[in-house]
Amino acid sequence: MRYAVAVKQVPDSGSAANPDGSPARNGRNSILDPYCELALRRTISLKDEGDTVEVFTMGPPQAEKALRRCLSLGADHAYLLTDPDFAGSDTWATSRVLASFLMRHCADADLVVFGMETLDGGTGQVPAEVAKMLDVPQFYYVRTLEKGSPFVAVQDYGGLTRRIVVPRGSVVSFCDVDPDGALPTIDGFISSREKEVIRLDRVSLGLGLYSVGPRGSPTRVVRSEVLSSERRNTMVEISNPDTAADLIIKEWRSST
Repeated sequence: MRYAVAVKQVPDSGSAANPDGSPARNGRNSILDPYCELALRRTISLKDEGDTVEVFTMGPPQAEKALRRCLSLGADHAYLLTDPDFAGSDTWATSRVLASFLMRHCADADLVVFGMETLDGGTGQVPAEVAKMLDVPQFYYVRTLEKGSPFVAVQDYGGLTRRIVVPRGSVVSFCDVDPDGALPTIDGFISSREKEVIRLDRVSLGLGLYSVGPRGSPTRVVRSEVLSSERRNTMVEISNPDTAADLIIKEWRSST
C-alpha cells in the first residue's frame, strides 16, 4: 500500500505574526508540527513489507529539516513543495498546492493522511479542502485506524465515537497530538541523512501565478496581533465593602 502524509514545519512556540497576518518564521526555531508527527507515526505503524509512506510539505527551503525528521522516524520518501510564489497562501491556496502535488505524484495513494490541525494556524480546514479538490471521501476526528480493504476508523466526537468504513483513496485526519514527540532510532537518523528530499516548485506542479500566494487566496487578513497573557496582580487591604467594590469596578474598566 502507498500512504501519503501531509506535514508542516511550524514555529516552536507562540503565534507571532507578520504585519500582513502571515506567521512570523524568520529568526525563530521551528519544529515538525505535533499533530502532523503523530499522524505520521500512526501511519508508519500500519506499514507492512512492501508498503511505502511518503511525506510532503509546502514551505520555505528550511522546511527540509522537518522532512528529515519524518525520514528519521520511518518515512520512505519526502517532497518539499517550495516556491517564493507560495508565500502568503491562505488555506484554500495551500490546499490547491497540496492537491496538485497529490494528483501529479501520488494519484494512486491508498490513503492521504493529515493531522487534525497545525499549531500555527488551528483552522483544521486543509484536509477537507484537499478532499474536495481531489473529489474523494474525507474523515475527520480519527482516533484509530485499522488496515484493510477498506480501512476501518474510529472517529471521536467527544461524547460520541463512531466506527466507520474508510474507502481506499480517502483523506483522513487524526485528532490526537503528542507534545513530547518521539526519538528516532540511530539507524533511522543515519539513513535519513542519505535519503533525497525532492523539491518541486509552482511550475512543476502545473500551477498558475494567480492560483497561489495572496493572489490565489480569497481570505484577507484585516489585522493580526499577539495577545499578552501577562496579568497585573495588586494586593490591597480594604475593610469597607463599598470601597472594595469601587476598586474592583475601576480595575475592570481599566483592563477592558
